[in-house]
Amino acid sequence: MAIKIGIVGLSRGLNFIKCAKLHGLDIVAICDKDQKRLDFAKNRCPETTKCFTDYDEFLKEDMDAVALINFFNEHTPFAIKAMEAGKDVLCECTAASTLAECVELVEAVERTGRHFMLAENYPFMQGPLEMHNLYKSGTLGRVLYSHGEYIHPGTLEDTNKFTRGEYHWRSWTPRTYYLTHSIGPLMFITDAYPKTVTAVSASAPELCKGTAKHTSDGIACMLCNMSDGSVCSFTGAGAIGGRGNWYRISCLNGFVETVRGDGDSVCLQYNPWEIPEGKFERQTYVPNIVGADHPAAVVRDAGHGGGDYWVMKQFKEYCEGKTQPYFDVYRSVQMSAIAILAWRSVLEGGTTKDIPDFKDKAVRELYRNDTLSPFPKADHTTDIPCSKQEYHPTEEDMEEARKTWKKYGIVEIND
Repeated sequence: MAIKIGIVGLSRGLNFIKCAKLHGLDIVAICDKDQKRLDFAKNRCPETTKCFTDYDEFLKEDMDAVALINFFNEHTPFAIKAMEAGKDVLCECTAASTLAECVELVEAVERTGRHFMLAENYPFMQGPLEMHNLYKSGTLGRVLYSHGEYIHPGTLEDTNKFTRGEYHWRSWTPRTYYLTHSIGPLMFITDAYPKTVTAVSASAPELCKGTAKHTSDGIACMLCNMSDGSVCSFTGAGAIGGRGNWYRISCLNGFVETVRGDGDSVCLQYNPWEIPEGKFERQTYVPNIVGADHPAAVVRDAGHGGGDYWVMKQFKEYCEGKTQPYFDVYRSVQMSAIAILAWRSVLEGGTTKDIPDFKDKAVRELYRNDTLSPFPKADHTTDIPCSKQEYHPTEEDMEEARKTWKKYGIVEIND
């Protein structure tokens, strides 16, 4: 019997609809506050799919699982509601926006017994998947250093299309917070996790001109001591020039990295004295897709270089009890904690922070009431700055942003 799934958030959620259909899940309900998006998405769903603008009403529907593609800083409360309603959860990045939410989410999973999986897709693109398999083979030896980049600049119009109001989450997200696309692949490739984090950022207030954004940093870089003794450096979602993502692991016997500008290819190189029998010293190639239930072209077309395909496949098999996901609730909140503590490191001038182990109940007590957040509360105040150098949109900035919102029929979000 097909798994019955509901999907919340129908911008990025359109891809989840596509992948759910691809893997034979029954899309029984969709939800979005924007009626236009809801109507558009309905045309891509089965005729029997029900539509909701209210999340609480949506959760009353008979379904096994919920895919959450809602606002970045609202994932935890939505996920907890879904699990308490008896639904398994596939959650977009990031899992939690405060350390208190990390505790709440872990305890909700343990209390309800429901499945929780983070929909982090970049580790399952073709390049990182091949790097994972190569490292597991052992020919490269132990990793000593890894690096990950996720750079995503945009035009002024693109920025305003995605930043849908002065109090939309994208206007306030610190540069360390959106890090799962850079650290996630490295954790998956090496099966190691950060123990400490130190971070710095670079201010670029000129990136805010003509937008509703308060986040004026262009990039944040993080450095971690890893559980396997290696060191790791990576970025948050940078807005600096040159869009793309890139990953490298440097090991005792050689290195492997994705090819810049080509997410499908990898470059593998061994030390001349460490070349395995039957291998080349250096090779750049496109790896084969293995283990998929569909042709390679279908996998790639599913979104994000095949990453979306594998996320939905893994979630389906998780719900069916066939597998455990790599990004379970514990690894998910771990990445959230790295982001949160890295930002505190930035604000404190590059201090080193220990990453909590939320499996440990005694450790949870230390963070249960840690609700510090850079996102605006109902009265539009924040606990901590969202940028190293604060920026407040001018009337001219808001006028420029509203031109884009009017052009695309975007409703300004101010709560």
